[in-house]
Amino acid sequence: MTKLFVKRLTNLDFSFLDPKRGLVGESWLIDIELSGQLNEQGMVLDFGVVKRLVKDYIDQYIDHCLLVPIHYQGCDINESGQHLEVTFQLEDGKEIVHRSIPNAVAKIPAERITSLSIRTFLLEQLQPLLPANVASLEISLYSEPGLEQSYQYSHGLRKHLGNCQRIAHGHRSGLQIYVDQKVSSNWQKHWFEKWQDIYIGTRKHLLEDGSCEEDACEEGYYQFEYQVQQGKFFLKLPKDHCYIIDVESTVENIAQHLAEEIAVQESGKEVQVIAYEGIDKGAIATLTV
Repeated sequence: MTKLFVKRLTNLDFSFLDPKRGLVGESWLIDIELSGQLNEQGMVLDFGVVKRLVKDYIDQYIDHCLLVPIHYQGCDINESGQHLEVTFQLEDGKEIVHRSIPNAVAKIPAERITSLSIRTFLLEQLQPLLPANVASLEISLYSEPGLEQSYQYSHGLRKHLGNCQRIAHGHRSGLQIYVDQKVSSNWQKHWFEKWQDIYIGTRKHLLEDGSCEEDACEEGYYQFEYQVQQGKFFLKLPKDHCYIIDVESTVENIAQHLAEEIAVQESGKEVQVIAYEGIDKGAIATLTV
């Protein structure tokens, strides 16, 4: 039996629902191993086929999706045609409501979203897609190596032309902050704590109190809604799970927002923010006030 391996086949940026934490952004890297007999080409499987079968499936059905543990007792899903609604009760009695097209949600048969539950789901879905000579598939899901501190956020980019337009997808991200070219561990700690498990919402996406749906006009909640190319998206979240900014929550705007907030407190000093959006990508903002 021979094994074929692919390190960092792809990385996932997604959000998931958790009974305690609420809406959580996450970024994982993926390694795979395929065991089997060599085919007529002398391969377990061509690397191009691996990408087409495995990577494309993961990119289509998990990446930039909201992952929902459908066996959690506080999870209720209603689906009709191109409309899917998830109502998710949190342990503290609050709730999250998400409405979207079905493709924006991955229904995971588990009580909690963990690397193990996602690995099990992917193995069940992917094994039947592989050629007969491939006897087994192994998948490893893991956070970015060396990322000692991070914050996990979710957002939706209404103006994006791809899957980032989905209202609840997210990232695990690093953050580097410099004041007069020196690392500011205090500011980094402040924002890591403030933005842990946060939804960074855009003010223009908010429903006004007078136009919100009758059953959702509740004190202590924000409602976000917009219509985009993929369809209509709606999200209801507890206010204490949200942070509202005045612009689209792109990583460029996030870096700029942080630089502006810090520069006000560091008058006359140069502030530089290096904000990541998941793994190995991000934006830099430099500002002096």
